Amino acid sequence: MGAAAIRIPERVNAQLALVVPSSHPRIFVHEGARQALERRFASAVPVPVLLSITDNRHSIISHSREGGILRVRLHHMFLDAPASVQRALVRYVVRGEKDASSFVGQYIEVNGARLARRSRGVPLVAKGERHDLFSIFQDLNDRYFDGTVNALVTWGRAGTRRDQRRSTIKLGSYSALDRLIRIHPALDRRWVPRYFVAYVVFHEMLHNVIPHGRGGARRMLHPPDFLEREREFRHYDRALAWEKRHLARLLRA
Repeated sequence: MGAAAIRIPERVNAQLALVVPSSHPRIFVHEGARQALERRFASAVPVPVLLSITDNRHSIISHSREGGILRVRLHHMFLDAPASVQRALVRYVVRGEKDASSFVGQYIEVNGARLARRSRGVPLVAKGERHDLFSIFQDLNDRYFDGTVNALVTWGRAGTRRDQRRSTIKLGSYSALDRLIRIHPALDRRWVPRYFVAYVVFHEMLHNVIPHGRGGARRMLHPPDFLEREREFRHYDRALAWEKRHLARLLRA
C-alpha cells in the first residue's frame, strides 16, 4: 500500500491549559426517534417493551425479559440508523437471528468512532511552537462560518518511536461526541505553512457543521455537500498541491 495522508472523521475562550471536566458529557435523546424504535420492537413481540438509550461504550446492546416486559438498552447510534439496520436489530434481539447479528455487528464496526471517549482531565493545548491553532480556528470561524462553529481545538500527542516508519498519517480528526478537533503535531513545524494547517483545521470544522451522509448501512464521512463546501477554502488547490509535494516529509516528522 502506498503512502497516504488521512484526515478522519463543539468557540473556546482560552488558548492554553484547557482541561476537560471529569464528568461524562450528557446525551440528548430525540424522544420521537426513541419511541419510533420502541414501536418497532413492540410490533415484533406480544409483550410490553421498554427501550432505554445510553452512551455506554461497553454494553452496546442489552436486553432482558422481566415481569412480562421486554427491556432493551441500546447505544444512541441506533436511533438514526437506517431502517434496514433497525429491522435487523429487532430480529437479533427478539429472535437471535445469526444473519441479523452479523449485519448489526457490521454497522457497529463502521460506527466505531461514535464509541470513542476522550480521557478525563487531558489538557488541551492550542498554542504550538510554530502555529497557534486557536488563532487559526478563530480566523476560519469568522471568515467561513460566521462564528457558528462551537468546537474545541488542540494539538494531538507526539508519536512514539515505532511511528517513525509509518506509511499513513492522520493530519486531523474530529470527535462529534466531545466536539473536539485534534491536529497532528507534525504540522507544528517551521516548514509547514500556516495556510496548510488552516486547511486541515477547516476540513475538521466542516465535520462540525455537515453531518455524515449515508451509503446503505454505511456512513459517508465526506458526502457531496461536504466536498463542495471544502472547495470554498481560499487556498484549497494550493494546500492540496503542498500536501502532495511534502507527504514523504510529513510521514517522517
